[in-house]
Amino acid sequence: MTRSRPKVDSRTKKGRELARQIYDRKIRDLETMSLEDKARLRKEYPPLSQAEVDDVIRQVIEAKHYEQQQIGWRAIPHDISVLILVVVTVAFNLQAGVIACIASLVLLESLAQFYFNQKIYKPLSTLVWLTYPAYALFGYVLYKRDGLEILWVVAAVLLAWLGTFLFGSIARLPIRLILESSQKGKQAAAQRKQSKVDKGPTRKQKVKKGKF
Repeated sequence: MTRSRPKVDSRTKKGRELARQIYDRKIRDLETMSLEDKARLRKEYPPLSQAEVDDVIRQVIEAKHYEQQQIGWRAIPHDISVLILVVVTVAFNLQAGVIACIASLVLLESLAQFYFNQKIYKPLSTLVWLTYPAYALFGYVLYKRDGLEILWVVAAVLLAWLGTFLFGSIARLPIRLILESSQKGKQAAAQRKQSKVDKGPTRKQKVKKGKF
């Protein structure tokens, strides 16, 4: 058992080094990597077998896909809020649409910080294509029904586009600060626990242990 551990640790270390080396490559380049390139990587990291090199490449591809999905997930609250703005404006009026948009944006931005689901991400990611005709409909309603001039219509559409992005970034700040402070607290607690383990048992613990 003791002889096999250094080999496992060496392979794990080399696997991480390989992952760091190829992580900056594009997903398309990783997916279409030739057998010659894989064999070259195998020679650069001799402790790893060809199957292990292929497995590292697969894990890097999955990690990059997951990272892209998380980035795309952050845009979903914006897309949904824009659609809510347009639907409520068409159904009622601009004031009601703005209120509904802001309320949904704050709620969805907060939820998006805590929750991520790969299954529902794919269908929700297609909503971005609906925002373009939604902006056109928004401008058409403001021009035809509400009687706004062209310049005001263009300003309203631009404000809706930029405002939802800007307000969304502001809305996620409190949740992000809470998450970061919570993460720092967990790291500090883990460090204190590790320092106690490194120092060994305290004097009181030694006395109690001696009594028994």
